[in-house]
Amino acid sequence: MGKYYQKFLTKNLSPIVNKMGIGHLTKPFYSGKGQILMFHRVIPRKAGDRIHNHLSLEISPSQLEDIIIFFNKRHYDLISPDMLPSWLETNSKTIRKFVIFTFDDGYRDNLDFAYPVFAKHKTPFTIYITNSFPDKKAILWWYIIEDLILKNKKVSYSFSNCRIDLNCSTYLNKEMAFSQLRKIITGFNETNLENELTGFFTKFGYSVTDYNSDLTLNWNEISELSKDPLVTIGAHTLNHYNLCNLTDNQSYHEISESKRLIESKINSEVKHFSYPLGQYGLREIEYTKKTNFLTATTTKTANVFSNHLDHLFTLPRISINSLTTENVLNLQVNGFFPAILNKFKRVIY
Repeated sequence: MGKYYQKFLTKNLSPIVNKMGIGHLTKPFYSGKGQILMFHRVIPRKAGDRIHNHLSLEISPSQLEDIIIFFNKRHYDLISPDMLPSWLETNSKTIRKFVIFTFDDGYRDNLDFAYPVFAKHKTPFTIYITNSFPDKKAILWWYIIEDLILKNKKVSYSFSNCRIDLNCSTYLNKEMAFSQLRKIITGFNETNLENELTGFFTKFGYSVTDYNSDLTLNWNEISELSKDPLVTIGAHTLNHYNLCNLTDNQSYHEISESKRLIESKINSEVKHFSYPLGQYGLREIEYTKKTNFLTATTTKTANVFSNHLDHLFTLPRISINSLTTENVLNLQVNGFFPAILNKFKRVIY
């Protein structure tokens, strides 16, 4: 829950910091040449209770439009990842700035709600596809346990390595229960995740494949999107595993096969990659190079500098969530929050 309250505090302090002009102090040193923005979902606001974790994954169509307008007003170059290397080389000594819009995973609302906004503003964007999403094999456990927790006052179950007895009688209890379950699930051996969750979900009337058909893009939709010059399709591995927890062969297979299979579906080269969960090491960097990607993005919070021309496989991004206001975004692009989070060190690799 700490990360949510950190975002909440950031939202409420940002107007004060901007008004005082403190954010501009970091601009000459930490604003860099531009930003790569990280999104997941774009959906209309939903009524009723939600678990706060999902506020980090979802924004509204109107918020997306506001963000595009934010950069247009500041005369940013809105570019695709294909253009980034040449853009950095050409503009290393100019005052021009760029922004790249990226989405992870492959949710259907990227087509239903995000795409019309980008088309309206003629703005390029990228979707990094996790193959298990359009294959309809992904385990969207975070949405299943949200539903499960919101509908039950108590959740008890014995996993292979622990027993849970979670009080879900109040909203605060439900938030705490979600955090505890999330910690347990992310600690499982990912290749055995389905076995761990099948019995748990079945007990409460769910299947491990619930939400797949409703929330994820299919291959036909991805193929159609890829035909629009505004849309870049990237790769995000086969199964969204933490690559650092896999063997050499498994890690390379997740990266290379994701690229190969997406290319076979869209009949076009896939040049860009995103590390699942932002987790990578020197091994994964080498595998992305070996697989002939042009760039790879992380979840490190920072702006992009000219130096990244030599580190295109460890590109940082700015995460966008439902609490990202214009004041917050202004401090992000000026480098204020990245400087604080990274202890005043530039994140290059």
